[in-house]
Amino acid sequence: MSLCGCNIVPSLQLTEEQGTLVAEYAAGKLMEYAKGHPGGLMSVQDIDRSDVNPGMQKEEPEPTLPPLPADGPENAPDMPDEAVDTPEDQGEDSPEADITDVSQEPLVEAPEDASAVPDRSIAQALGIEGADVVYDHYDIASTYPPNDTELAFSMKAAPGKELLVVHFNLSNPGGEEIEAYTDSSDFKIRLLLNGSEKLRADITFLDNDLMNYRGQLTPGAVVDSVIVFEIPEGGQVSSMDLLILDGETENKYPLM
Repeated sequence: MSLCGCNIVPSLQLTEEQGTLVAEYAAGKLMEYAKGHPGGLMSVQDIDRSDVNPGMQKEEPEPTLPPLPADGPENAPDMPDEAVDTPEDQGEDSPEADITDVSQEPLVEAPEDASAVPDRSIAQALGIEGADVVYDHYDIASTYPPNDTELAFSMKAAPGKELLVVHFNLSNPGGEEIEAYTDSSDFKIRLLLNGSEKLRADITFLDNDLMNYRGQLTPGAVVDSVIVFEIPEGGQVSSMDLLILDGETENKYPLM
């Protein structure tokens, strides 16, 4: 009896493409062990150990700079023996001799504050053409007017406050009748009190409120008109500046 052993050893059934890949892989592994081949074995003495072990690398010394010369005339660099002319040696004809010291003179003059000089009168800023509005005096009181029978409406200060009533003479200096009309929605009024505190004017129903006034002014007529502000009770008045804001324009009128 005879036995055939071909079927005992297992075998792989590879395609032609798979077989080619296996052959290329095997050839590459053999070249790794071929001495002298670029991709194969190499002599130990040809290996740069610093590339294999970075800890074996030697530190390169840092470059040192030459020492600077010590201060002193003996160590100063050589300079040409040419003499340097000083302003005294150059004489009066030298351009440097004509230069004056401008450090004590201002380069640019400071511009004047444009708001210090209003470009129009109080009456024009309030929209009353042809009339005059001139500051007269001020009162501090808890109510205005003191006798409420003189005007249709009266005002009373809030608790802890007092009314600062600023009086203006509204007049007609011309020879024709003027219809005086102001509307507080067209402008804003502030009072700079004592040079620091800015107060907002109160809108009232007073007949002579300069912020909302309507009336006929005959030639030569003078009307006592007012603008009312509130200040803390017991406050003092040392100076007043009237500020009228019309859009982006602000005019400042010193009153006292």
